[in-house]
Amino acid sequence: MKLLATAAAAAAVCAIAGLATVAPMNEAEAAFDRCKDVKISVKNSTGAPIQVYDLDYRDLGSNRWRSENISNRVISDGGSYKWKRTLEGVNNAKTFIRVQFRKLKSNGKWDRLNTWYANSKTVTCKKGKTIKVNFR
Repeated sequence: MKLLATAAAAAAVCAIAGLATVAPMNEAEAAFDRCKDVKISVKNSTGAPIQVYDLDYRDLGSNRWRSENISNRVISDGGSYKWKRTLEGVNNAKTFIRVQFRKLKSNGKWDRLNTWYANSKTVTCKKGKTIKVNFR
């Protein structure tokens, strides 16, 4: 019985010591954070207010669309807005941002039947990078 208690105590010490050890990140772990804290900057150059309602990005490495939740945001003509996001799954691949928006109809209501898109340039994602999208 005393032997089991000693073995359990030794295992606990090893487990705690293992948790306290800080190992350097390997390449795979570093690649995981490659698209962390990406700044997405949008500018409205359409000549009228727009309502931004969806933000997607293309993971060109796995050829998949991925989506980021955003709340609807009205951006006045000439105005801009920024988000900070982690683009999961992109890692070391190239990507581009697609933002969907609505325009005002002549009656002053948002046109929900049509969708307009604006894309960024294709970029290799890096931690802290700013990706710009201009609405025209």
